[in-house]
Amino acid sequence: MLRRREFLKGLSGATMAMALTKLEAVEPSQPLPMRVLGRTKVKVPVLGLGFGPIGTALTEAEAIALMEAALELGVTYWDTAPTYGRAQEYMGKVLPKGRDKVFLVTKVATDDAKRALAILEQSLRTLKTDSVDLVHVHNIGDFAPERVLGKGGVLEGLREAQKRGWTRFIGVSGHYRPSTMAKVLESGEFDVVMCVLNFADRFTYNFEGKVLPVARTHQMGIVAMKVMAAPQRGYSQPNPGKLAGYADLAIRYALSLPDVACAVLGVFKVDELQRDVAIARQLRPLTENEQAKLALIGKELVARWGAQYGDPT
Repeated sequence: MLRRREFLKGLSGATMAMALTKLEAVEPSQPLPMRVLGRTKVKVPVLGLGFGPIGTALTEAEAIALMEAALELGVTYWDTAPTYGRAQEYMGKVLPKGRDKVFLVTKVATDDAKRALAILEQSLRTLKTDSVDLVHVHNIGDFAPERVLGKGGVLEGLREAQKRGWTRFIGVSGHYRPSTMAKVLESGEFDVVMCVLNFADRFTYNFEGKVLPVARTHQMGIVAMKVMAAPQRGYSQPNPGKLAGYADLAIRYALSLPDVACAVLGVFKVDELQRDVAIARQLRPLTENEQAKLALIGKELVARWGAQYGDPT
């Protein structure tokens, strides 16, 4: 992470002025709000950095610049997966010098214990770290709950990973089949849940009503994803420009949900991250008028794209 004194050392005149302008663009004027991530008891920033776009749509230089800006801005909850293109490779170039500042999250897309350990071990090598803070069972809706929780299942593998010191906490993530996610969470075996929480897809998937009450019962940490409510297009391009105008309301919607600790955002540019951080620094509840406006916009959007992630049951 750049420090002001080190950054400016040896500069003078016009170069100094330009450097100050650049540095102040990413230095926080005030810290990001922090919240407790459920029963983990760890305090995390209210904004997290999602690495899907970084690993699949950015060059190495762009990725490194975005990661360094995130560290400067206090966006230190980093969420990745081995399926996110070159994301973990890029992270391995920055993490060694900032690992103590980052709450590091990765995922395993399997229901098998041995496979989970193999995936996580490879991720640790690529990330150039001995451990992560949290591992999610990725896309939990793809798997039968009895297999996830049973002998030889992924939970057994991740418990072994905990014993080996490879991860501190275990969670689940999911885009669809909220009822399947809820059934898995009813076991009380998981520390954190990350699911789709936005002002539009709530009308199709309703993780807010089907999953969050179960998570709260077990004092799980709750993390929001797909916060910006954009149509599903993979990570090949930024969100359509019209939706960028909803950034303030979208972020505030997710972070206004009770017990949500962090909203993970996938961004493509430093200025997008700066915009989102500015919103989070001035975080305030949605007014009744804003809630009504968002509901109208959300219903209009889902009428166009429907169950965009898959099975909504």
